[in-house]
Amino acid sequence: MKNFTINLLFFYKDIDIPKPHAFVGLPLKSTIVELTEITLKVNELLPQFSDFISQFNNIILTNNINVITDAGGNMSLDVPGTMPDTDAERISRRISIIDRLITTRGQEINDLLQKGLDIEAKLSKDNVNYTSQILDKVNEFKRLNASYKH
Repeated sequence: MKNFTINLLFFYKDIDIPKPHAFVGLPLKSTIVELTEITLKVNELLPQFSDFISQFNNIILTNNINVITDAGGNMSLDVPGTMPDTDAERISRRISIIDRLITTRGQEINDLLQKGLDIEAKLSKDNVNYTSQILDKVNEFKRLNASYKH
């Protein structure tokens, strides 16, 4: 049976299989669906990311706290000397939690945006008139990141 298959392949090797026309480059439906899902998820996560950054910045401003970030990206806080230790510890814990939420959510958004940009790069190769669904989200993400003071 194996020899028959091999012989059959050699028999058909010289037959020209027609290729689609160059203008036929429709993206796979699953690619469009995946891009739509990515866009919807980013639309869901960006407001959360923005809210976490607002909370972080509000705590810093209202409590007159200086945030210090070393070269390794480690954050430390400089609280006013008049602030009681219990308040300083409570605020420090809260800021640390919000910072982790910002980092986690930011990484999740970044990964989704990278995936979306990769998909769009493929789509734009097939269709020069393709309009990005992700670029506005990338710009919004950059703007939010710039507003994060850590």
